[in-house]
Amino acid sequence: MIISFVDEYKIDSLKFEETGAFDPILGVDTRLFIDPSLIRDTKIPEFKNAYSKIQIFFEKVIRLLKQAQQTSKSDLFWKKALSIFKTNEIKGFSIGYSSSNQGSGIGEKKKQQILENIKAIIEAGNEDPAIFELVGAFEDGVGPDLISDMTTNILIDELIAYTQRVCAEFKIELKELRFSKYYKPANLPENPYTEEPIILIPKEFLRDLPVANEFADLNWIKSHNEELRVFFNDLLGNAYKSVTTQEKKQHVKNVFIQYPDLLKELLEAYSNSRPSYYDFNEDKTGEVIWYRTAQDVLAKQPLELTLKKNPTLDDVYTVVKKICMHFKELIENNGLSKLLYDDKDKRKHESAAQLLFFGIASAYCYANNLDLSPEADAGRGPVDFKISAGASTKVLVEVKLTSNNQLAHGYEKQLPIYQKAEKSQKGIYLVLYNEGITKGRWESFNSLVKNTRLKNLDVIIVNAIPKASASVADE
Repeated sequence: MIISFVDEYKIDSLKFEETGAFDPILGVDTRLFIDPSLIRDTKIPEFKNAYSKIQIFFEKVIRLLKQAQQTSKSDLFWKKALSIFKTNEIKGFSIGYSSSNQGSGIGEKKKQQILENIKAIIEAGNEDPAIFELVGAFEDGVGPDLISDMTTNILIDELIAYTQRVCAEFKIELKELRFSKYYKPANLPENPYTEEPIILIPKEFLRDLPVANEFADLNWIKSHNEELRVFFNDLLGNAYKSVTTQEKKQHVKNVFIQYPDLLKELLEAYSNSRPSYYDFNEDKTGEVIWYRTAQDVLAKQPLELTLKKNPTLDDVYTVVKKICMHFKELIENNGLSKLLYDDKDKRKHESAAQLLFFGIASAYCYANNLDLSPEADAGRGPVDFKISAGASTKVLVEVKLTSNNQLAHGYEKQLPIYQKAEKSQKGIYLVLYNEGITKGRWESFNSLVKNTRLKNLDVIIVNAIPKASASVADE
């Protein structure tokens, strides 16, 4: 079941907006993150000492790392640093990149590697606790989720207290629920569909990308140190764009260790920055607008769907295709195409289209009481329509933009799957034409579809160019 916290608990949305809390979508992780830099100057009572608490925590870890003589568990200081450096799994936040809102966390090996690199930076002469906030810039395999996880572990008491206060304003019943095996249960609102807790987060703590990323990268380093600018230009030259993320992070880490004064300058610039949180009204990446749009569409454009008690694969496919064709109508003739572009008419990421389709499909299935549940990886990627009873048959819809360079490859990758599963699986390749593709590539894709057409894999093309500037997408 895909529903927002506000809708599930029948809260007045305008009054909830006044609390400043983010309204999570139960069952879908919104790709936003808690950025510790946004907590520095907060006036929210539960968090008045929160940033100091974060700094004190990391100062403690730094002291232990300084005292450690070796990076093995036989060293008591190292062992203690490992044990208190928490990125434990915490359920209930509904944010981040994980495939469910069950929490993520990292393994012991990655934790060891992070602390080894931070110890090297400390030994080079930097002990600023904000180093931990930059870890995603120099540690391969570490992204915004880890920074968010570290912050929630440090501030879990404050986040619970905040949730309890907001819920008290709306007289929401709380239950004693376990949100992590590493912590005691707490009184929290419940997600009735999973019986898991819900933990609310202030919107002003959320961003789509960490502020630290704007400082701790090679471009910033090159612009602030002439010697390094020359070095990296000579080293990478015109190949800079082809350098992998892993290679860039390795270079950044080496700079942090070899140029401690530059790192101090970077940390000072970072600490003096006053970043803004994610603009939920503009919603440039389409992270939240899809849900409310789906609810509005459901109210204004109802779609009658029926499915018999023991449906066949063809029965399910008929319903799913009807949803896809209705989605096409909504995009082409009811103004929904504008949601695929930001306020500067720049194309949003493909995930915005995927979320929009997922939300609309879910809303129609639920409204018609269908024994059919669209399932996706946190609302993104291919959407599986499966009979709730668990039959082996399924219909899969994959949404692709023509601006995606993998348009043809994605289709080709699906072909062998459908060729082998003709009796148990059907699919729809839902292509949204938003330009961003050469005439040659577009013609090549259409030829590919024409020459490889399968009975159980259909292609539906949607003109996703807003009407004001619409040009016909030739098939």
